[in-house]
Amino acid sequence: MKNKNAKEAKKLWDELCNSVSKRHSPFEGMKESEVINQLRNDRKKLWEEKLAARS
Repeated sequence: MKNKNAKEAKKLWDELCNSVSKRHSPFEGMKESEVINQLRNDRKKLWEEKLAARS
């Protein structure tokens, strides 16, 4: 039973890795400073949404 679960987990992991490797990065073609600014803006937006949900 344990071996079957491990094989299934490995299969799902491989499928996930394959799927992720085919996606293009949302930061493709951006300069390092642009990526950093985008990440900061995204983090700020998520934080504000989280705080708004608490109110």
